[in-house]
Amino acid sequence: MSNVVQLNSEDKRLEEVSEWIAKMDRGLDQTEQAEIKRWMGRDQRNAETLTRMAGLWDKMDALQQLADTFPHTPKDTRRAKTPVWAIAASILFLSALGVALWQSPFISQSDLVAQRVISENTYSTAVGESATFYLQDKTKVVLNTDSKLKVIYTDKQRLFELQQGELHVTVAHNKAQPLSVFAAGKLIQAVGTAFNVEIKNSEVELLVTDGKVLVAEKGDVHGALEVTNVHLPISSLAVSKGEKVALGSVQQQVLKLENDEIRADLSWQQGNLVFRGESLESAMREVSRYTNYEFELADTGLKQIQIAGLFKTGDVNGLLDALEQNFNVRHQRVGSNTIRLRLASSPI
Repeated sequence: MSNVVQLNSEDKRLEEVSEWIAKMDRGLDQTEQAEIKRWMGRDQRNAETLTRMAGLWDKMDALQQLADTFPHTPKDTRRAKTPVWAIAASILFLSALGVALWQSPFISQSDLVAQRVISENTYSTAVGESATFYLQDKTKVVLNTDSKLKVIYTDKQRLFELQQGELHVTVAHNKAQPLSVFAAGKLIQAVGTAFNVEIKNSEVELLVTDGKVLVAEKGDVHGALEVTNVHLPISSLAVSKGEKVALGSVQQQVLKLENDEIRADLSWQQGNLVFRGESLESAMREVSRYTNYEFELADTGLKQIQIAGLFKTGDVNGLLDALEQNFNVRHQRVGSNTIRLRLASSPI
């Protein structure tokens, strides 16, 4: 049995087209012009594929060389030529998207935006840790506790996939390459602005601290590599500076926040937690994000307690002391990672 794996006809055709486009970019000599005409004449699909690919990579003007025998009229283009090495890299990237897209009855391959992946990195933080990263375009990213972020830069856009946790991003301005954050099926896009994104179960909490962002539904980060336009339509949900919305919630209402509310929401960047009347149950759930402890509320009356104040994210003992002194809430360590809270009047 032969160990040679044959390319199927469509894969081979794509390979041949990529070679011809690279040759056309530097100019065909007379021998090559005769050869490409024979190649197109052998199969009508060769010519059709070459046309689609030439349009995809902005090489329609190169087909002018074949105008005497080629039946298609090239479209006028004023965009800069893509270098040969970029075309080669993009061809490889296109193959990774799969032949299924090429054969899709809903999307014409010539309609897709050609993208070349420039870099791909993953950033993460441990429980109780926060970290600041400056990316290649000077975009600033601050990751909160127990967060994971995947970053993909292409020559057309900047893609962030927040896989868990929370981030605040200050976007370097680049109108030609929008920055999109994917989180739990939501797409948040900006050009030059700043905003905070947190995944909370099935919801995504978005707070814009500067500029304006657009929001849309999107299944995953890979879908953004298969688009006809990297920019979201202006009809998308807009959220502006000082506004907050819980994406995926039943009402999904955009709220205007006061400055002190914004500072409270972003206090984690200074290693603090600011509570402004939240229930004890909600507050302890937030504290759990920054520690390895889980908190049990032994009395139903504890759920009625509302707390306010500033606490250090890792200072569990300080918080427990404050609860005892101010609310008569005692604590008991159960095992190595569980702390049970109860009212002082209740039996252990």
